[in-house]
Amino acid sequence: MVLGIVLVFILAFRRAKKYGVSIDDMLIIAAFSLLIGLIGASLLYAFASYPISAIIESIFAGKFEIFGGIVYYGGLIGGIIGSIVGLKVTKVKTQIAEMAIIPFLPIGHAIGRVGCVMAGCCNGMEYNGILAIYYPDTITGLSAEHGYFPVQFLEAVLNVIIAVFLIIHTKKEKPKYSILFLYLLIYAIIRFSLEFLRGDKIRGIYFGLSTSQWISILLFIISVVYFCVLYYKSRKLKE
Repeated sequence: MVLGIVLVFILAFRRAKKYGVSIDDMLIIAAFSLLIGLIGASLLYAFASYPISAIIESIFAGKFEIFGGIVYYGGLIGGIIGSIVGLKVTKVKTQIAEMAIIPFLPIGHAIGRVGCVMAGCCNGMEYNGILAIYYPDTITGLSAEHGYFPVQFLEAVLNVIIAVFLIIHTKKEKPKYSILFLYLLIYAIIRFSLEFLRGDKIRGIYFGLSTSQWISILLFIISVVYFCVLYYKSRKLKE
């Protein structure tokens, strides 16, 4: 995860530099994004893994082990909020920040998913076919007798494809927030689908769907509404 964060920052700064954004401004934006992103990732992990009563009880008892994990969607949403705060502080143009940062987020995410494979978390469903992953070390909590579908690797590959598409797509400046919502739209579809291939239990299943699937549905709807509004405004301007 740390390697992914560092790489995203380096790539984002190299691109932002072309638009005259200083490294100081990028560090401020990155600091807010990382801080609030990690808080969001930990909070969503807790809410996806434990009942609200247990979370409240742990907080009042001063025991914060319950926030020991992270969920990507929580980090993404928190990171977006942190970026907005950072943009307000630095006065960097939103479109430039989108073009500089968002296309590289999937690359950092892809590296993080490789970390998931190595840690044995976010594992796929039981599967003994081609490219199945086996965990002989019982510290992962997974059975050494079964193989698991390489869903983490599959998501890493798809993230790289998303990144390539966004890098090409953002060679020219786009309307405000359009790059963000395009990324959210694509990833929401992918994440919703991949959740059916996962076998880890700590995902917060509600009405047959995981927490991440419900968030994917919400982000998909919001993104579609945004592009519909954008299309309507462009039509009005042409008229």
